[in-house]
Amino acid sequence: MKIVIALDRSRHARAAIQLVQQVRWPTGTTVTLLHVLEIVTISGGWQLHYHPELWKQFTAERRKVFAQAHRFLERLSAQVRLGDARPDVLVKWGLPLTGIVETLKKQQADLAVVGSRGLSGVRRFLLGSVSEGVLHSAPCSVLISRGPRKRGAQPSAKGLRILLAVDESDHALAAARWLRALRLSAAEVTILHVVGPPGDGTSQLLTLTAPKFREAAQAMIRVTKERGRKVLERMRKLVAHRGLTAHPALVEGHPAEEIIRAAQRTHADLVILGSRGMTGLKGAFLGSVSRKVARHAPCSVLVVRS
Repeated sequence: MKIVIALDRSRHARAAIQLVQQVRWPTGTTVTLLHVLEIVTISGGWQLHYHPELWKQFTAERRKVFAQAHRFLERLSAQVRLGDARPDVLVKWGLPLTGIVETLKKQQADLAVVGSRGLSGVRRFLLGSVSEGVLHSAPCSVLISRGPRKRGAQPSAKGLRILLAVDESDHALAAARWLRALRLSAAEVTILHVVGPPGDGTSQLLTLTAPKFREAAQAMIRVTKERGRKVLERMRKLVAHRGLTAHPALVEGHPAEEIIRAAQRTHADLVILGSRGMTGLKGAFLGSVSRKVARHAPCSVLVVRS
């Protein structure tokens, strides 16, 4: 597996490294620490070429900034332990989003890891523009890392608390396979399936006085829930292995809202879900549920591309 961790000097970026180190990645996994130095345009900057001393100072400053960024990654690299090999470090000039996506494509990465917000992130926004851009444009799965959980939430004695959100789509199946591939030796996993609320037709039947109509509506609800339980059991068997505790949970409501509520209720450290659900368009990488969860979940989110 090839992992690219895009870093700046924010706490969310540093939290990304801590999260990556809590996971047991497959043997042979390689990691690249990436920092993109944003190119700053100067009005009339082209005229520096005609002033050798100013141009010399400008290029010296660029080299200094580049060297500082490289040392920053080297220090972080020394702290990362994923197998025997130390991560590679890569510093490049460009626009942050463009530089990250280009690197992902060039390295044929399997996973991009980004902080939920960078240094310019505004507190009221749970997802920064670069992070959301990577989520939409990356050719691979994306892990959005958020900082440590709020005070009062105690860490689990069994390791990471993981919420795996599933439906009947191939993308949900891919998400479950990702969780299995990580081979977490100690984790508490909640497997969540959200059943949509009864449609207008079913709701109207429930309000009728004729027993046969109400019974038909209740039968439709039972069938839907039974189908949901079968989805949960299939996913539970797929991810089950020694040391992993999995709890199935079937709830009714709107998927994104219920996934976020479940993440809060279970004090999840990580939500894992597919990039698109059953209603996703084939031409789109990111579905509305994945987008909403990535934006508003109280914890880190891994969006798996099938």
